[in-house]
Amino acid sequence: MELNKIYNESCFETMAKMPDKYCDLLLSDPPYGVDLKYDIYVDTEENWYELMNRFIPEAKRVAKMVIVPSCKISRLEWIYKNFPPDWLICWYKGSVGTAAYIGFNDWEPHLVYGKNNTNMHDYFSATPERQTNGHPCQKPINWARWLIIRATKENDIVYDSFMGSGTTAVACIKEKRKYIGSELSPNYCKIAAERSDIKICQLKLL
Repeated sequence: MELNKIYNESCFETMAKMPDKYCDLLLSDPPYGVDLKYDIYVDTEENWYELMNRFIPEAKRVAKMVIVPSCKISRLEWIYKNFPPDWLICWYKGSVGTAAYIGFNDWEPHLVYGKNNTNMHDYFSATPERQTNGHPCQKPINWARWLIIRATKENDIVYDSFMGSGTTAVACIKEKRKYIGSELSPNYCKIAAERSDIKICQLKLL
């Protein structure tokens, strides 16, 4: 498997090529199951449960440490019942959070499985950025940089199973980490490729 490239395929295709604990960190932002308008994936809550049932065990297999958002806080009960995390990290977004049941979601839990040699805090702040490149849910670059700096060291391998617009790859380039990405959408692969000259494998015709 080539490093420092995004593979235009399902994460399950990419992870099937990886031996156990191949990556030092799996840092990703899976679909939230809240009906976001992706160009290919259908973002229903039902599909989210199906995806997580397949994804979390395989993510834990291929990576020494896994960090992913919990998505909706109301799903934490299901997560703890089925795939209890080793730790939680709070991402504080600030006052730009989205509307929630009684107010605004100014923070978001992140699930952590496994551990690298690190002394991480369980709280960090990264302000969401304006969406300008055509991807419906781009994570801020400082979100990825904070987590990557603390969970890995230089030249470690970071895998993003839902690469989207390439934020994790950009952060890896800036912080001298190696990266692998999976992204099902050719359109999002193209968006990612335009950022910091990121390399992608041949796009698939859908």
